[in-house]
Amino acid sequence: MKKQNKYIDPAKMKRAKSILLTLALLATAKLAAQSGGATGEWGGTTDIFDYPVGARAMALGGAYVTVADDPFSLYWNPATLENVQAMSLGFYHTGLSGGAKYDYLSYVYPTISYGTFSAGLLRLALSDIVSRADDASYLGTQDFSRTLYMVGYGKYLFPWLSVGVTVKIEHLNMPGYFDAGSLGSYSESAIGGDLGLVVTSPVQSGLLRNWLVGFNYQNAVQRTMQLADEREHSPRNFRFGLSRKFYIGDGANHLLGAFAVDNSQAEQVPNYYHFGGEFGFRETFMLRLGYNRRGDYADGYGMTWGLGIRYIGFQIDYSYWSGVDAFFTGSHRISLTADIGKTRAQKVSDREAEQMRRIQEEAQKAIEDSRRNTFYTGMAEARDYFEKADYPRAFSAINRVLVLEGTGANLDFTAAHELANQINEAIDRQNQLALESEINRSKQEYEAEQQQQQIREHYNKATALWEDGQFRDAIVECDRALQFDPQHKAVLELRRVIDEDLSNKIADLISTANNLYQNNRTFDALRYYNDALPLARGRQEVESFIEGRIKLLDNKLGFENLLRRAIDYENNNQWSEAAALYEQALKSNPNNVEVQRKYREAHARANATQMEMTPEVARIYTMGMRALRDENYDDAIKYYQEALEQQPLNKTILNALDYARNQKRRATSPAAMN
Repeated sequence: MKKQNKYIDPAKMKRAKSILLTLALLATAKLAAQSGGATGEWGGTTDIFDYPVGARAMALGGAYVTVADDPFSLYWNPATLENVQAMSLGFYHTGLSGGAKYDYLSYVYPTISYGTFSAGLLRLALSDIVSRADDASYLGTQDFSRTLYMVGYGKYLFPWLSVGVTVKIEHLNMPGYFDAGSLGSYSESAIGGDLGLVVTSPVQSGLLRNWLVGFNYQNAVQRTMQLADEREHSPRNFRFGLSRKFYIGDGANHLLGAFAVDNSQAEQVPNYYHFGGEFGFRETFMLRLGYNRRGDYADGYGMTWGLGIRYIGFQIDYSYWSGVDAFFTGSHRISLTADIGKTRAQKVSDREAEQMRRIQEEAQKAIEDSRRNTFYTGMAEARDYFEKADYPRAFSAINRVLVLEGTGANLDFTAAHELANQINEAIDRQNQLALESEINRSKQEYEAEQQQQQIREHYNKATALWEDGQFRDAIVECDRALQFDPQHKAVLELRRVIDEDLSNKIADLISTANNLYQNNRTFDALRYYNDALPLARGRQEVESFIEGRIKLLDNKLGFENLLRRAIDYENNNQWSEAAALYEQALKSNPNNVEVQRKYREAHARANATQMEMTPEVARIYTMGMRALRDENYDDAIKYYQEALEQQPLNKTILNALDYARNQKRRATSPAAMN
């Protein structure tokens, strides 16, 4: 309470308060009557802020408990804040009789994972109230205002349930008392709150799909104000709402039906029923019709209608509100909302695309590092064996290097080809010398020597493969040698040692995989099981065990691991395997747009065939060729993708698209820029 620091006669002060309070209550009663949501009484029967806000809500007859998807959600039901898809501002202004003003302003900030936050205010104000003394002399003017500051939060606890809460802080400023030519004022604040929830029908087919059921418990925490010698308690009000949206045609148009009922816990306030319908054309133009009825009042009903226009994030809504009080027949209302920035869905899509790009870069880098390591290690081994005249091993090492050519690694293979030629020439010379030596022997000696030579060659190859860790190929070479001499002791001993080493190698890989699996390193364990499987072919018991473990681990691998494996297959042009993995990944995340695109591309490449282009496809394809010729890679990619939309399995277009992407990657790589 603000007042003068001097003595005032208590009786006179009380009388002055009563006069000014009566003026304020009269303005409030007019507001309540115009809103169509009050009886005109105050201080225990209705809330001063029962007057609805938002032209769209008013055009729907107030049936907005589950429909709200804009900044006005903060007023109608905080649980619907999660329906707001982008950061938004909302504004609503109403001029009332007697010069009173009713204003609403709110801001909504939706997040991807942490719910939706909102803040706003609702203000009723009447300015320039004339004050006079007991002798009717003019004392001056004063202002009356009640401001409701609101902070709200909404969150999906489950895909079918969202909850919300609104904290309300009300501040009252009104004329107080006067004496001896002086004016006073009265102010007070109070805090309260609302609770809300919205349930989405879990049934996704038939008549039960898309239904929304909502509840809003207004003033669950009541605000209390001291007015003169009485206290005002904001009455509790229980709102129930029901709505469903019907999509028409391709889903761009819709019909909306909504119902709501207010059940006030205040005395002498009957239920208030609301009905509303909306037709939306391509989310741009909306027509609305509503109806509301106040209990059993003979004149307590009215029709409402309105329209809305949405363009580039801005929405203007208009409504004609037919009041349910005979004193206020009707009114025109306009509200404005504006979206700021990207929608929640766009942010999620951007995050998924960034995650996919990062995974691809990591996978590509790992492949490149592996190829470089294989290249330099193989070159060093080939040179070392060549200098020692161990040509089979040199030949094996240099071939491991040459198979990398054309796989995408940015490596210089000139030295590798030169060394390969030297090794081949040395092998040819060695073979030529051996051949000349055989010719000089007798036929019998020649045949025996030839047999021994074959055994030695297979033995040497088996030894080289064994030392290189290629045990199964080494066993094959031993078996080939034993075809010439099944009792050859050296070959039999070598085969026994190789077989023992193979068993140990398989056991080590399985043991390592088991340890990694026990330490929750599933991906690394699967790699070791996959390494062990080809080594165990033919050993039925071990092979079955490993296949069982691989199947178990495959089922435990997560979404991201499936993507990495699919990308590996892509990089090796194994499109069928890549498509299968993308399809498996979509089972756990079916709404991932990027993975859907990757699956379509991999599936197309796996099933692509040569086919004749239609004239339209040929025209688009030619435009892509021209753009590629001019090094406009982005345009070329765009045209090829457009052509693929019409012929997704055309192998020629797919190959052209891959070539354009590779050219773009090379043009934008650090090496190309340097």
